[in-house]
Amino acid sequence: MSIPREFIDLLLAKVDIVDLINTHVPLKKKSASNYFARCPFHNEKSASFSVSQPKQFYYCFGCGAHGNAVDFLMQQDRLSFPEAVESLARVAGLEVPRKAMPHKKDESLTTLYDLAATVAEYYYEQLKQSPRAIAYLKNRGISGEVARLFHLGYAQSGWSHVLDMFGTNDIDRKKLLDTGLIIRKDEGGYYDRFRDRIMYPIRDHRGRYIGFGGRVLDQGEPKYLNSPETPLFQKGHELYGLYQALKANRKFERVMVVEGYMDVIALFQHGVTYAVATMGTATTAHHLERLLRYTTEIVFCFDGDQAGRTAAWRALEVTLPLMNDSMQVRFLFLPEGDDPDSLIRKEGKPAFDQRIRSASSLSDFLFQTKWKEADTTTMEGRTQFATEAKKCIDRVPAGIYQDILYSELEKRARVDLGHVPSAARLGDSSPDETGLLRPKNGLAMTVSSGLQSRLPQPIHKALMLLVQNPQLAGLAIELPAGNLPGLAFMNQLIDIIKQNLKITTGALLEYWRGQKEEKFIAKLAHWEHAVPETGIEHEFLGALRQINVLAYDNEINRLLAKAAQEGLSNEEKTELAACIARKKAYT
Repeated sequence: MSIPREFIDLLLAKVDIVDLINTHVPLKKKSASNYFARCPFHNEKSASFSVSQPKQFYYCFGCGAHGNAVDFLMQQDRLSFPEAVESLARVAGLEVPRKAMPHKKDESLTTLYDLAATVAEYYYEQLKQSPRAIAYLKNRGISGEVARLFHLGYAQSGWSHVLDMFGTNDIDRKKLLDTGLIIRKDEGGYYDRFRDRIMYPIRDHRGRYIGFGGRVLDQGEPKYLNSPETPLFQKGHELYGLYQALKANRKFERVMVVEGYMDVIALFQHGVTYAVATMGTATTAHHLERLLRYTTEIVFCFDGDQAGRTAAWRALEVTLPLMNDSMQVRFLFLPEGDDPDSLIRKEGKPAFDQRIRSASSLSDFLFQTKWKEADTTTMEGRTQFATEAKKCIDRVPAGIYQDILYSELEKRARVDLGHVPSAARLGDSSPDETGLLRPKNGLAMTVSSGLQSRLPQPIHKALMLLVQNPQLAGLAIELPAGNLPGLAFMNQLIDIIKQNLKITTGALLEYWRGQKEEKFIAKLAHWEHAVPETGIEHEFLGALRQINVLAYDNEINRLLAKAAQEGLSNEEKTELAACIARKKAYT
């Protein structure tokens, strides 16, 4: 769904984030404009969840959760961005503009969702009438309650039961084909895809039926058969059991990723209600991004054989670019011959829980795997180990976790990688003489070119104050052109704010959603400083004056260097004199 930016701006201006969050979490007023509560996104004893009314922005000092009203609904109610906008619009009494939505396509998808639900109900009723299918599930230890919860069904033997029931005309047969329930014959006509199989309906996170998995009751190939890729179902995006897990858990301590339908169902029956399955496909970034909406701890569960470890390594590679300092990822390898289904039945939940607690961390699995691949008794082997492990760590986002991985690699390989810790690049919280909590070496920022530059202190200060107090843009004097890191971005930010001087920090964050600068804006939005409210304008204007001095210094130094090497043209001499005069005006 494409939603006009103007509508989102209107929505954020109409909804007060304090009122919105207070309906979910009781807020206590701490100052004239700031409210606090215990964070709804992680367990804590003291209140570290802050909501700013002027900024229309929240931030948790414990887990780092942050954002505007849309972000809160996405995290609190586990919604996608369009769903959160729809929900917020209902709160505000507004209707999301429909002209930007593919209405006709949505209508056809709704019809397919309805058909999938109808067929799921049909399979469910057929199971009740099949003693053979019921006996199979009982032999697998599946209770009637769990079978109802997952809406397990049965597809009769025969070639056209679903076709005959739901495909009485060309339009209906096209719908069955689009949902993957029937297959077109080469010589013409159709037949049922699923025949004589236990049926596992697949539901998305919202509970809509989107596809099916089928398992043969006796012998036959393939043992498991999934719906094909359809407008409703993309295996690389969906996780079996997620809907049931969301219903069973208000909050997740962790999510376990397993391989099969029966693993999820057996674990659920034994009290492990947080397992999901990837349905025969490798773990994808889409899977992980979905799970990270609900938890910061993921446990991958694989067979302990070589195939299982290969699958685990693929999962690790997908995980690396998504790791952050609050995440925990572990790998549980099962004894040979066991799967989660058989193991939890054999050992029981307490022993299975202990296995989870002792599962290998991502870092242990990474280093152990690369160590085994190299002959580390030689310098050449340690070089290979360090080189290959570093390639993996390089893919982890910059932060404390990446720093620790580099440090551990240096210890294991006995080398100095020359890595600069994130604390030096991103800064710590030591106050300078102005009272600003600033990084000792300046704040690192990824600019539009993708290059990382260290921001000069005045630019960082001005950006931080501007993002937290957008109305300051009305005071901004024209900044000089130049190649100072962050200067072009600051000019762009001022231009955006001047188009709407009433814009809030939360709305500003929305402007950059999905772009490279989004995380940087979020850092600035919750950067703590000791500048008093009455001194903010003075500090901002002072920072602008320092920026001008730095910019003119840069240009003066460039021209003087050129004069010493090759001389200056008359125009450049005039420019040099002008820069010197302008600098004096700011000092």
